[in-house]
Amino acid sequence: MSAQLTLESKLPLPSSDVRIPVLGLGVCVSSRCEQSVLSALEKGYRSVDTAQIYYNERETGTAVNKFLSQNPSIKRSDIFVCSKLWEVDLSRSDMPTSFDELCNSGPWPLNSLEAGHTTYSREGALAGIRKSLETSGLDYFDLYLLHNPRPGAAARHEAWLGLQEAFKSGKAKAIGVSNWSPQHIDNLMAHSDVDILPAVNQIEFHPWNQQRVILDYCRSKGIVVTAYSPLTQGKRLGDPVIKKISEKHDKTAAQVVLRWCLQMGISIIPKSDRDARIAENADLFGWSLHDEDMAQIETLDEGQKGNIGEWDPFAYE
Repeated sequence: MSAQLTLESKLPLPSSDVRIPVLGLGVCVSSRCEQSVLSALEKGYRSVDTAQIYYNERETGTAVNKFLSQNPSIKRSDIFVCSKLWEVDLSRSDMPTSFDELCNSGPWPLNSLEAGHTTYSREGALAGIRKSLETSGLDYFDLYLLHNPRPGAAARHEAWLGLQEAFKSGKAKAIGVSNWSPQHIDNLMAHSDVDILPAVNQIEFHPWNQQRVILDYCRSKGIVVTAYSPLTQGKRLGDPVIKKISEKHDKTAAQVVLRWCLQMGISIIPKSDRDARIAENADLFGWSLHDEDMAQIETLDEGQKGNIGEWDPFAYE
């Protein structure tokens, strides 16, 4: 597979006719989301990943629609857009109004899951995707995810029923989850009214947190794993093993890490707001890592100790 990978390569999704590009642009914490999305699309990216909690669904959709209007030979169906439902209604008056405000605020009810405060219900999920579509200015999402498992099994089940309805009505061409463990998915699929397998599980994934239990499980079910923070937010790119391999191939450390993810069968959504870095992150094709390179990188795994974010899927029942 790795030898045939190109910028146009896609992975098939279960329970859907949709295929997800192996490379996309992540826009979490983007300081210039619209410009970055436009830059990526102009450089050949055809996948963009946003979320309600990123507070930039509007900028993402604006960029996609602007790009399409400027490039009439490219159709909406050529661009893959993913968004995600957050666990709390962010339009509440006690919620931050921007990602910067979120990051700079003190304790606030982000995780307030009292009755009526969570979006993880059937109606809450349907209302959530309607809100995401309205905000983004898009007619549908190619993929819509439940962003985390935290509200609990009963709430996850109800929210999934809402996403199933959104899928069947065409508002989402595929549906999936993020930060879920195998047990979360097994518990969900045990319900008789659940008839759609999550197409994607988006998790933190990189050489230092390889999530092998989740990866093996998803592979066994045909679920595509998408890696967020594949570059560890730059925190681990000075690793001597990565540096040695990058020198061997005359590539950057970031390119080696991203190429390793691709050769592991993972779709990736690296984030950048720098045009040059967006282009660099797409220069992953026409070359490949050798078997010994792959084996050396696999030895770097630290399990959840290598987690550079807050999410350990196994920490939630």
